[in-house]
Amino acid sequence: METSSGGTSSPRPLGEIFGLWLKVFQMNEPFFAAEAPMASNGNTLVPLLVYAVVAVFIGFIQRAIGFRQLFLQRYFGNSSNANIPICLPLVALVAVPLGYYIGIGLIHLAAKILGGHGSFGTLAYLVALFYIPLGIVGSVLGLIPCLGALLSLAVAIYSIILAVRAIKVNYQFTTGRAVGAYFIPVAVIFVVIFLLAVVVAVIIALLAPSMGNIFSNIINGMGTPVP
Repeated sequence: METSSGGTSSPRPLGEIFGLWLKVFQMNEPFFAAEAPMASNGNTLVPLLVYAVVAVFIGFIQRAIGFRQLFLQRYFGNSSNANIPICLPLVALVAVPLGYYIGIGLIHLAAKILGGHGSFGTLAYLVALFYIPLGIVGSVLGLIPCLGALLSLAVAIYSIILAVRAIKVNYQFTTGRAVGAYFIPVAVIFVVIFLLAVVVAVIIALLAPSMGNIFSNIINGMGTPVP
């Protein structure tokens, strides 16, 4: 497989990938540089599918022990479980990898705009090495009331730090450019959401009077006696 540095190397056996998760707090730039030549699509996608299944399982646990669930069970029995889609695990198997690759694609595009020469597949592999174990840890920590939110925030911040390291290695960037490549997509998404919100607000403001008249006419028509 071609790497970001132009060399070739064989990918790791899949079983070794899960062992690398235990080294999540040792993932510095030399670590990513050593792993980059061994990137493979299979070693990225399969762990993502595993993560999707684990995320769904943890989600069920969160629902089962959540305060809202306990309240509903206390007053309404177990009927609230009826709205859990049976196909949710299948949806997650598609949504999790799709969302992940879209995010990686946006970072890759930003890195290319900034002059990077790295590989999309290599970045996806390197980020997955910490994204998945930290995602699982963050989900489990989220089960802890109050303190769990703070611990999950710390995990998210550490994940950003590792992402910047992986981007630096893959695209041979300085720290500044790596930070830019990571946050440019985030900024673009926020800008797009803001503009969409503004457009929707303007449309609602423009249509509000006419819509009000339509509903008023409908209500008046319903109240008019039939001759």
